[in-house]
Amino acid sequence: MAPQSNPDPRPEGSLSPNAGRGSVWPDRAARFYAQALDRSDYGAAIAGALRGEAPESLLDIGAGAGHPVLPWLPETAGWTALEPNRYLRARLGRLRRMDRTGLRPLNACWESLPALGLAPHHWAFAANIGGTLQAPRTLLGHMRALARARVAWVVPAQHGPRRWCLAGALPAALHGEDETPALRGVLAALGPDQPHDIRLAPWTFRARFDGLDAATAYCAAQLAQPPAACRAAVEAAARPLPCGGVELAAPKVSALLFWNL
Repeated sequence: MAPQSNPDPRPEGSLSPNAGRGSVWPDRAARFYAQALDRSDYGAAIAGALRGEAPESLLDIGAGAGHPVLPWLPETAGWTALEPNRYLRARLGRLRRMDRTGLRPLNACWESLPALGLAPHHWAFAANIGGTLQAPRTLLGHMRALARARVAWVVPAQHGPRRWCLAGALPAALHGEDETPALRGVLAALGPDQPHDIRLAPWTFRARFDGLDAATAYCAAQLAQPPAACRAAVEAAARPLPCGGVELAAPKVSALLFWNL
């Protein structure tokens, strides 16, 4: 995803904010994405798929605000978190000041891995970054060089849209996206470098809006359509919240890919 003026959350099948220095999110978009994941069960789903496994140290590439890692990484573990967006890196910094003393946020993207001079970690981990989709064999080579025991990826696997995270809350006739699971393309592009294990983790992306007008305006901006064109679909999908405002939710499935070294 190239940076946009509207708060488009992390896409799952196109260029991601961590795919290169020129495509780093604006803070407004990163804030929208992170606050929606605060409401979602993404991290819990990833933790469930890991089945109690956890590394002694983690190299986390495209770390975001830490949502897919916090529920399962031990507080005592070393955690090197590469994240080029300023807002997300600031959230990681707050985690470090609170109780994650082993956390080290770095302003870097995945292409810079060979030049960073990092020591190998127990695991190398990447969740929904551009490299898994557009340059999987290159990224895998970088990560293998920096992991002692395991490389783990999270890639989208739902039969549904993936250009922006709330597209799945709307009917296919409205979002008009390819609904082929991104996992298929990743596995095909990996060729002989297939993962040793694949585990699926269903979860739901949830975003809160001040009201139906705000939710409609957001979706209309993503679809590049007038608000009237999507008002009925947004109204049908929106759920009123007890604290005020409305929520839009989109079902997801993440695939965890593992390489044992």
